[in-house]
Amino acid sequence: MSTQFNKRMLNTKWYILFQKTTMLLRVIVNLACIKKVTLPKVLSSVVEFKEILCDKLKIDQNFVIQYEDPNFDGQLCNLRNIEELPSEKVTLNIIWETAAVAEPTRNESTGSETDFTLNTASISSNLSSPSSSTVREERWPRVFLIPNFSYDVEFRLRKANEVYEKQNTTIDVTRDIKIEILEKLAETMYSFKAFPSDSEIEQVALALVSRHPCLRELGCDTGLKFKMGNYRQNLRNAGCSELDNKRDDGSRVPHKKPRRSEINFLPDNPVGLDDAALEHERDQPELEVKKRNMDMTKLNTKMESTFPLRRKEIVNEQPLVSVIKERWPGLFLEEQVCAEFQRITCVDLKTAFMRALNKYSNALIKMYRSKSKDLGDDMKRILDHFDEQTTDILSHRHATALRGLHLYLRDRDAISKTCLDTDLEETYTRGVKLGILEVTEDDISQTKKKCLNYSIILEGTVVMEDLPDFPTAFMVLFGLLYALNIEYSKGLKYTFEAVQNIFVGWGQKCTNRVQSLNNKLLTV
Repeated sequence: MSTQFNKRMLNTKWYILFQKTTMLLRVIVNLACIKKVTLPKVLSSVVEFKEILCDKLKIDQNFVIQYEDPNFDGQLCNLRNIEELPSEKVTLNIIWETAAVAEPTRNESTGSETDFTLNTASISSNLSSPSSSTVREERWPRVFLIPNFSYDVEFRLRKANEVYEKQNTTIDVTRDIKIEILEKLAETMYSFKAFPSDSEIEQVALALVSRHPCLRELGCDTGLKFKMGNYRQNLRNAGCSELDNKRDDGSRVPHKKPRRSEINFLPDNPVGLDDAALEHERDQPELEVKKRNMDMTKLNTKMESTFPLRRKEIVNEQPLVSVIKERWPGLFLEEQVCAEFQRITCVDLKTAFMRALNKYSNALIKMYRSKSKDLGDDMKRILDHFDEQTTDILSHRHATALRGLHLYLRDRDAISKTCLDTDLEETYTRGVKLGILEVTEDDISQTKKKCLNYSIILEGTVVMEDLPDFPTAFMVLFGLLYALNIEYSKGLKYTFEAVQNIFVGWGQKCTNRVQSLNNKLLTV
């Protein structure tokens, strides 16, 4: 009795939350049809969002959602993650895949416009169609929504749930029901992640029995884990690039797989396109970068379409950074580092990184001060330099929080080096696996040295320069580690692990040292 009461209370709370948290949308279906739609704010994914829009507007799902981003004065951006959607009010633009045009159709009985049909134009290029892409567009959801099964299975489950509510007895799961449920769940899990963790599989099992209490005996994660392995093996046998990439380094692990929460680690080519077609496309962004006035929109489009080819080269061939830069010069621009990071992880790096700095920089500096005696002269110099600042305090606070992170976490390597603009650059970059080079002005008349340039060092060479400030350089360095599939250096392991788990906020399992930092940040 108490269990049923608790369920009713929980449902009531969700209903109240749903009622109070709504958002107003202005949806541009086409120039002749602009609709106002009210939706709940409690949305777990872009997929769910599209399904609700389809239901409200009576349209097909073959479209891409763009929203007016307030951070860019209302310019349109593709919606890749549901958390990017502005709250309260937002204008959406529907872009039809395969250049389709949506037109309202007239209801013969009522004379009103109720429906939409698609007049589809021919596709000028396969590469321009998002429908040909094999790239995932969102991360594992915070709330996992159990998919709908076939009509007969859903019908039997609904009846069984009614019996469970009355008699507290589970369903006798037949083989056909079990197979369909596990296969559908494996397919849905794979749409988010090829290698879900044990905790994520457990999350799915709990979501299953929450929606279908009659399946409590089936809802163990062991069966899901086994089925997920079978699903991957079937795709591997079919030649899926993400799964069929054997290691040649003698490792006990036969296949390369993501280790740092990459969502699109090694995507397949777009449908109907081979490596030769993508190689032809590769020439265009290379030429675009050489222009005095680059067309960033065109560059981004070509970098997006050639993403699978680039990942195949970087992950499978593991070329030197200098070789990658020669073939993909567009990848070594700040905007494209962030774009590539989002393609790989489905996370907006700049937004997540700066949000974390705003949130944690004060707390980090307080923690540095409390331990400054134990952290040596380097930490004292960092804090003293911050205390001397009188202008642009926020930027200096962000930089101080990042400069001291490796010292607080007791990593053995420094994240940056400083040289004068008259020094020989090679002296400071030689032998450096990764880091930041700060070039200051050689002017003895100035007591405070002005930093002229922030550069990124990889494999002993400056690969990017003229970055505006230290936080940007730090963010770009972190993004490049993903874009170029470079492992965290052992000397900065805890620093980058903290950025991954705390700053970017993926909440993966982490070392005790980083977990301790996270716990302290929550209490400062």
